[in-house]
Amino acid sequence: MHREIAAARTKGTAAKVLVLALALAAATAWSAGVASAADTTPPTEPGVISVSAITATSATLTWSKSTDDVRVEGYRVYRGPASAADSALSLVKSMDAATPYSATQLFSGAAYKFGIVAIDAANNQSVMRTVTLTTSASSDTIAPAPPSNSSVTVKVFSSSRLDIFWALSTSTDAASYLVLRDGAMVAMVSRPAAPRYSDSGLAASSTHSYSIKTVDSNGNLSIATSGRSASTPAAGTLLITRGPYLSNVSATTAVVSWWSNLPTPGVVTWGTTSPTGHSVPDPAGTVQHHQVTIGGLAAGTAYQYRVGNGAALASATATFNTPAFAGGTYSFAAIGDFGGASPGLTQNATNIAGAGTKFIQTLGDNIYPSSGNPDPNYTTTYSDFDARFYKPFAAALPKQAFFPANGNQDYFGDGVFWQNFPMPGSNHSWYSYTWGDAHILVLDTELPFTVGSPQYAFAQADLARHQRDKWRIVAMQTPPYSSSSAVSSSKAGRSDLVPLFQAQHVNLVLSGNSHNYERTVPMTNGVATAGGITYLVSGAGGNGFNLFTIPAPAYTAFREATYYQYLKITVSPTSLTVDAVRADTNAVFDTTTIG
Repeated sequence: MHREIAAARTKGTAAKVLVLALALAAATAWSAGVASAADTTPPTEPGVISVSAITATSATLTWSKSTDDVRVEGYRVYRGPASAADSALSLVKSMDAATPYSATQLFSGAAYKFGIVAIDAANNQSVMRTVTLTTSASSDTIAPAPPSNSSVTVKVFSSSRLDIFWALSTSTDAASYLVLRDGAMVAMVSRPAAPRYSDSGLAASSTHSYSIKTVDSNGNLSIATSGRSASTPAAGTLLITRGPYLSNVSATTAVVSWWSNLPTPGVVTWGTTSPTGHSVPDPAGTVQHHQVTIGGLAAGTAYQYRVGNGAALASATATFNTPAFAGGTYSFAAIGDFGGASPGLTQNATNIAGAGTKFIQTLGDNIYPSSGNPDPNYTTTYSDFDARFYKPFAAALPKQAFFPANGNQDYFGDGVFWQNFPMPGSNHSWYSYTWGDAHILVLDTELPFTVGSPQYAFAQADLARHQRDKWRIVAMQTPPYSSSSAVSSSKAGRSDLVPLFQAQHVNLVLSGNSHNYERTVPMTNGVATAGGITYLVSGAGGNGFNLFTIPAPAYTAFREATYYQYLKITVSPTSLTVDAVRADTNAVFDTTTIG
């Protein structure tokens, strides 16, 4: 296989097509997902795909939008050789309900097939629409730069798997990377896939050296990076590879989750002065994904705990808090649009871990899929979930309960997000909880919330029941007030939800979606009003920026679009204090107090 790929430097178009076919051979092929029982109507097929701006390395695809009985959530873009069957195409991009799509880092002089599939919130998928194209030829003979030697790392997963990571080449025409094990090629990773590879099927207690070569769009190869060695452990070695992490924490119960590299029984032990005294086994038995509910907890209490299998496998001791009593003071973190593997995400997650906050409330778009679904096969593949969530938040999740709000990106993964994080309530869409003096309502703006809808009815009844709570806070992805552009504010949110929030005396509304920070003055019906609602956009969690393209409206008190950031919200009986914390300096750059 290595000789065939090296031949692409000299054998022209036919060899380059072979390179492309090899690059896609191990990828996940397209297949229809399983829809929710509540909605089985698939979106219509996307319109005819038009192709423009074809170069040796890129092309632009445009199609007319699909329609759905509820809404089109977005589109999945698939790619493969022109001769491939539709079912053999590989997922390369999940994108919002918008076109065009810019295909970049392609091989020159190669014939491709692209497929477009529309999806809805229930993961119903449309019929695939396809198009073929051939990129222009290139005469480039300059070898690309390899990744930096220091960027190549190897992580142990199990006795049969090692995970290899590297940085991107500085060459702008880098199209793929060859992974060499002990000098022989074992994989080709084509962009836009993330620069990583899981080498499965290895022998236990074996040592291997890995290096990486860059392949440019014309088949030129770089020199190899220096070798990076690692050894697999003995057969049967057990490791905790995700977690532990906390979700659905209430005054009396908590869900403790973790993942082991091999199936094993699970157990959680906990207590107030040590991680012992109480224990509960995982009712699922011998599994890899452990999700254990512990009960009999007391409000306003710190608990120490450990997870493992009751024998040799045990995590470090961690501490978490149950919800505070009314009348106390505490802080929590809020972050939106963060799961994209940027340095800003890592900085925010590190800052939250050391902030002294009791829990994390997200504002949607918790995981941005790269190529492939975010969690395709835990046993064999290091995934976007590992790289973009579990790794950066490793220090925060064992001690701070995680309360997610759904965003559109979270619907691109065939439901695996909600398998990872059980939410309170009876669904994985909207819910509420109370922590001390604050009652927090979490909405899902990807699902209907018009007056009379189930979500609206839930919100109305929930807020009405909690009028005696000192503070009412709403968390949701799409902002009713955002000045990123003329269309970044949710018209539906303003018409349906804002009147409800005003009628039910909401104090603070937190949103994401716009990748920036913006705080409004307290207002009613969009007009500054003493005692009105403060609306905050906190969408600069780590996945790029949306610059402000229109002048600041009269309702804007402060806005900023160049800092990655999160919110630290302090709740007391007399005030809500919201600090916007800059990721790179961990410094507060804006603050407001609602009293």
